[in-house]
Amino acid sequence: MPNTKHAELSEELVRQHLCYVIDINDKNAAWILLQEPGFIGFGVVYQDKIFWPWHAEPLDWTRIRDLRLFGKKGEWHVWPHWNGGWKSRLLKLDDRQDHLTEYHVLWGTEVKCKEFPWIKLSEERGTEIWLPLQGQVKKKDLPLRLKLKQIVDYDPDYYLAGITDAALVELVCKSGNPLPLPTDLSSCP
Repeated sequence: MPNTKHAELSEELVRQHLCYVIDINDKNAAWILLQEPGFIGFGVVYQDKIFWPWHAEPLDWTRIRDLRLFGKKGEWHVWPHWNGGWKSRLLKLDDRQDHLTEYHVLWGTEVKCKEFPWIKLSEERGTEIWLPLQGQVKKKDLPLRLKLKQIVDYDPDYYLAGITDAALVELVCKSGNPLPLPTDLSSCP
């Protein structure tokens, strides 16, 4: 999975990578997880726009520390390069790859705020994550999880198999049922 260097990061560049991570059934949309100073949260990428929580400050693309655009077909991961610019890795998934499925629990055991379709999941310790959801999230669905596929590959030089990469592929409920992507966020503020 070769890394690519980018001079700058922008909404247009993110949207250009949408086709690599979505499945035909994904309604031309994918989840995006963003980490920057002052904000960690999810958005939804469509072919013509990225939607972030209604309260989020205007995004400063130069301050992003980690960005993951993901869907059933793969993940595009972007991070700052130590020498300026950005590095990215596109991991395309297919059924022929050996992989292990893993679930990472997200912060948030309480639904504190609802501004349809955005909800805020929070913890007693103050951690909070915003994300858009198509339907209702109930207490029994929490905490939500990130579904990962860890790629298992063989290194013939050392005669060893191991995990060589991992990709986020879905957001799921506690039960393992996938959270559907919102079909339309265009009416959001």
